Amino acid sequence: MLDANKSAVIAGGYVTQLVYELLDAHLDTMRMARELDADPAWAAHLDYLRDLQRVAREALAHSATQ
Repeated sequence: MLDANKSAVIAGGYVTQLVYELLDAHLDTMRMARELDADPAWAAHLDYLRDLQRVAREALAHSATQ
């Protein structure tokens, strides 16, 4: 778990770590809500989370090469 009260936030490292933590939380939500996939509202939200996961991980991979 990340320390939300860090006094010295390191620009790249801490933000990257935070984004990965958020992505992992979304993945956990998707796993827990898998059986709710039949509900149209949840299905749409889970699709959104899957797309967000993909785009965010691609962005992180791209920023790592910069």
